[in-house]
Amino acid sequence: MLDLPINRWIVLIPLIAAAFLAGLILDRLAGTAIDDWIHDSALVFQAREEWRYTAVVVLDHGVPIDVGRKQALPLFAKATERIIAAGGKGVFLDAVVSKEMEGRMPYAACIEPIGAVQWSQPRCAASPTGECRMSNSELGNAPLQMPAFAIEHFKIAPYFSGQEALPDFLLYGLEAAFAVPENGLVASDRLVSKKNSPIARWLDLSPDHAVVALTRFILPQNTGDDYLHGPDDELCDGRRPCRRIRLSKPQFVISEEGNRPMIPVSRLASCDSEIAERTAALLRDKVAVFQLTAPDEATDVLVTPMTTGLLGPHLPTHGAQFLADAVETLLNRDHPRAPALPVKAALFLIAALIGVLSGAYLKQSFVWLIGGLFITAVGSLCYLNDLVQLWPVTTSMIVFIAGVGQTIGMHLIIGSREGKLIINYMPRQIHNLLISLKPNETFQNRRRFALVLMSDLAGYTTVTGFIKDPAEVLNLMNDYLSETSLILQDKYNGWLEDYVGDMVCYYWPYQCNEGENIAACANALQAALELVTLQKRFFATLEERYDRKIEADVIKRIHAIIDAGVGLTAGSVVMGDLGPKKGVRKFGILGDPMNLAARVESLTRLFNTEIIVTEDFIGAARQLNYPVRRLGRLQVKGRNEPATLYAVGHAGDSRFSPDAIAAWENWLAGIETHSSATSECPEVYRKDRSTITKWLERRLLGADGVWHLDEK
Repeated sequence: MLDLPINRWIVLIPLIAAAFLAGLILDRLAGTAIDDWIHDSALVFQAREEWRYTAVVVLDHGVPIDVGRKQALPLFAKATERIIAAGGKGVFLDAVVSKEMEGRMPYAACIEPIGAVQWSQPRCAASPTGECRMSNSELGNAPLQMPAFAIEHFKIAPYFSGQEALPDFLLYGLEAAFAVPENGLVASDRLVSKKNSPIARWLDLSPDHAVVALTRFILPQNTGDDYLHGPDDELCDGRRPCRRIRLSKPQFVISEEGNRPMIPVSRLASCDSEIAERTAALLRDKVAVFQLTAPDEATDVLVTPMTTGLLGPHLPTHGAQFLADAVETLLNRDHPRAPALPVKAALFLIAALIGVLSGAYLKQSFVWLIGGLFITAVGSLCYLNDLVQLWPVTTSMIVFIAGVGQTIGMHLIIGSREGKLIINYMPRQIHNLLISLKPNETFQNRRRFALVLMSDLAGYTTVTGFIKDPAEVLNLMNDYLSETSLILQDKYNGWLEDYVGDMVCYYWPYQCNEGENIAACANALQAALELVTLQKRFFATLEERYDRKIEADVIKRIHAIIDAGVGLTAGSVVMGDLGPKKGVRKFGILGDPMNLAARVESLTRLFNTEIIVTEDFIGAARQLNYPVRRLGRLQVKGRNEPATLYAVGHAGDSRFSPDAIAAWENWLAGIETHSSATSECPEVYRKDRSTITKWLERRLLGADGVWHLDEK
């Protein structure tokens, strides 16, 4: 148990209430859609295993392959007649059929027991000239012709667009056309969804839908409304009443005697009436959905929870089977449903209590363990009951997290002063690095490659002599650092090493590989160039910034002498803790690049440039089109190895014009090789020439062309 400052009920009760109300609101807004990921899996687990009221009739392999779908229509008409005659309740043909059929082609009238087709052939009448004039076959006049008693129990999917007004006798024959019910034969087979979901989860309860029509065939008169309206109904596509469907697993094989009958049309349309009647008897008191494709054919298939559910077979469902499941869902009233609102409210209250109390009193590891167990328990409810399956798992989880989050938020608010101190006095990267350590784990010193940037103010000591008040010096330095070095952290992700008076030092750890080397060097170079630009802008606006804050003559004297330089180096450093084990410690780096950066930065006072870098940065500078000027190979004081140093600047700077750089290089090379220079030193490098001349007078140039400096 943790001794935390929010353990009073007067604080905890509002947190519990807020999490509870958030759950109610989220459940109202999101509904069950937020939990489709687990509900689909639960529906697969509790899949329908029996069709009590429906069957699917398919175009099976008993129909020879040379019979096309259009030519097979009379077989389905024959099947309809025999199903209704045997006591079947109704039929729906799940196919788009044209009323304008080609009459002068053969149609399958029935299937012989041996598998042969008895055809209805087009007729040939002799013309006066003796030629054969083809006329429609008998079934070609009305491929779906059936008796009046059958048409009353028949429904079909919508015809091709624009054919609704064509007379029915073109398809069903005159006898059937006169017996067509007032509400017609067409029933919609459209799919409905919520929030444009591509997954078929809902059945359409609209009066014009095939599911409703088939349900009314089964139900006695005046009892259908009780089945078609319920408290769990929703609105799909924004306006259509709908209900969740309970699906069976996809079936792709003929099964006449199974729990889910899939009947071959070849037997129902058999030329042997005994076989046909025996098969039709299987559909007594049932409705049939006709599928104009083979059961193993991948056409007219839907993506359902059986396709996407976690525990599902990951197979599509035929449209006819989906309709059969929809009718079964209505008639059995076994649609998946959510628990009642009071039950959900109680669940949210429990989630809020567990979240707030565990967050207030327990350690983090126990909090999330309890949360995981609670959500697992709620999720298991979806699998335990075969009706109430749509439990609000995600919303309960969010309520729990909201409760925990509020307590954590309270802890953070109470500890905000400590947090602000850490943020203000510890660099973000170091804070993130150290906070990732396990409890009681200390950071182990490690060797890394790093780029080091060091910048120092020229004339700082003199400035502090001009400004007598230390508070004004501190304000000046804070303004300077805010205006200049802040971008090194925020924009270029630099790690702050230290502020020492007027000196600022940043570094960038990196992996030692060619790609990251170039990228890291480019980032540091851009940071240095922007830093110099900001420094110049700050120095140029000193008089305007500190008008009436610091005496005018003091500002003028400061403006005349203040300047800054930047040194950039690269190499291996050790990163880790500095300080006594039991005292206050500082995280930082040590290594040769730090010492070299300080020496390189100080050289900017001796050359006409603000930025000096080691040769590690030259590849990145050229990639970024920044001009560079070699200053020589120098061995600074306190270092045994020489380093080639370069000045870096912008292409528009006269100090970095190609002609000036070339002339300087010729002049410097002549001095370094102890030979006569082929060109004179450009006037723009007067300061540089003076520095080199003084070094020559002090005999600092070695025979190897290396300058051996003896001063910092």
